[in-house]
Amino acid sequence: MTYAIGSDGSVTMPTGYKAQINTWSATLARATQVVTGFGDAGHQRRASGVLDITGSAGGVPEDNASTTSAFGIGSSAAGAALTLNITSGTSLAFDAVFSSVAFSVTNDGDSTVTFNFELNDTSPTLTWDETA
Repeated sequence: MTYAIGSDGSVTMPTGYKAQINTWSATLARATQVVTGFGDAGHQRRASGVLDITGSAGGVPEDNASTTSAFGIGSSAAGAALTLNITSGTSLAFDAVFSSVAFSVTNDGDSTVTFNFELNDTSPTLTWDETA
């Protein structure tokens, strides 16, 4: 059995989002609704058919990468292609809207940037490597 090791992951960011990405996380969720009626013995729930993805990608900002903003600020409000790679053969690709960007700089030399994203009205493409 082969395991997905964190150092095998990567992110393909859209143009204008410049950073050396070293961490990412994503949550795939469906909204649920309680549909319990009178006489039911317990809660009954139904899941929505609509999938949502939220998450973040973070790392070290690149301040000389291009003439565009290092933090993606000012980039288009429309969605952009984002690919989250678990390993070289396993990925999740979708159109994402970047809802916020957080950055910090400390006196001892650390500087970080985090891009928060959400699924943008498209079906994600999951590629899963089953050859291992």
